[in-house]
Amino acid sequence: MSFKLLQRAADALAGHPARSAALIFVLALLPRILMALHLPQAVLWPDGARYMLVADHLLAGQGFGSLQDNALSVPTQPVLLAAVRFLSNNSFLALRIFFAVVGAATCAVGYELARRLFGPMSALLAGVALALYPPLIYLSALFEYPQPFYMLLMALVFLTYLEFTRSRRISSLLLCGLCLGLSILTVPTVLLFVPLLLGCLLLEQRRRFWAYAPLIVLAIALPVATWSVRNEAAYGTPILVNKAGGFNFWMANSETYYELGKIGVTPPCARGYEQTSFCVQFRALHRQLKSQHPTANQLILQEDAGCWQQGIRFLRSDLGRSVSLTARKFLLYWSPLPDAVHSGGSYEGRSASWIAALSYLPVLVLGIIGIVLSGRYWRELLPIYGYFAVFMSVYSIFMPTTRYRLPLDFFLIIFSAYTLSRLLEAHPKASPP
Repeated sequence: MSFKLLQRAADALAGHPARSAALIFVLALLPRILMALHLPQAVLWPDGARYMLVADHLLAGQGFGSLQDNALSVPTQPVLLAAVRFLSNNSFLALRIFFAVVGAATCAVGYELARRLFGPMSALLAGVALALYPPLIYLSALFEYPQPFYMLLMALVFLTYLEFTRSRRISSLLLCGLCLGLSILTVPTVLLFVPLLLGCLLLEQRRRFWAYAPLIVLAIALPVATWSVRNEAAYGTPILVNKAGGFNFWMANSETYYELGKIGVTPPCARGYEQTSFCVQFRALHRQLKSQHPTANQLILQEDAGCWQQGIRFLRSDLGRSVSLTARKFLLYWSPLPDAVHSGGSYEGRSASWIAALSYLPVLVLGIIGIVLSGRYWRELLPIYGYFAVFMSVYSIFMPTTRYRLPLDFFLIIFSAYTLSRLLEAHPKASPP
């Protein structure tokens, strides 16, 4: 296809945004449905069992269950699982297809975001790339993780914020805040993005910041505060989202992780790793706290505080080692090879790793180039830059994993599409007739 034909196709699609987004949705849905049909109709990953347990409580009319059930969980995922299971008579296939639809919708939103940022050519390339990117296809067919729903929410956050900056519509600002609040209840890491978004709002709307800021804060706080108040009523303490932070922080900042990496702590105390220093120390902490005869809820809260202390103690014990560990985790976060510890039916092994790596490397290179080339749009892209900064910094301290990077791959693909569109515009004759 020549550049002129590609440009005509992009312009034709841009003339009908809703129809174009629908076409991207269909293109993205087909491989995701195929993946959903291919995957076993069972819970494949450990996190899925935790979310399904909470969904069981919801379906049984028991609320979200105990604090122990929810300490490492987030509320949005089991709500979605319970709703789909209720409507589909507990069909695993329905769960996979539902999240395939969520993933396809995310691609359609990505197309529209790229169109508004960089124009029709970049949008067409971004939409097709998002639809066919193998890691996103696989992730979209899973129901065990909250990232598919989270990516849709965050795509809407950036799209509605961009709409607000251009139109000043209060409804867009409120929808942006509401989606961000739900995102916090899906992947709590993004809570740290809130002050950065407010900073962008201040830069964009200096004169009316104090009129707009309370509105978006209120919209963000509505779902988060509702969940926190619910936790206060159910458990006697206003837990913001969950109590997973301390445990995850210590796992990733321990002697065991430093020596063995992710496999030594995920899952913790797995067969063959029962006597690691982390496992021994965690069991000792648990015994010490239980000796004080706390309630079940108090034990969870005290364990979380104790895990934070242990992780901080490790980082402070050797500054040079801590810096090298952080740098190593930063590199692991951007590694092309998936880091799944488990293998078997849910993970296709070496071939899947090579497919993921070969599809990711061009996205990484072209995406970085696109970030540089798009510098003239820095003001509109500043929220995305801040989003990258939050995730890179947090997961360089906590545990980096491919699944946590995929929300950034979404934007790298959009920046990659911008790079390709610039190359095509610069060398239109290079395309074959």
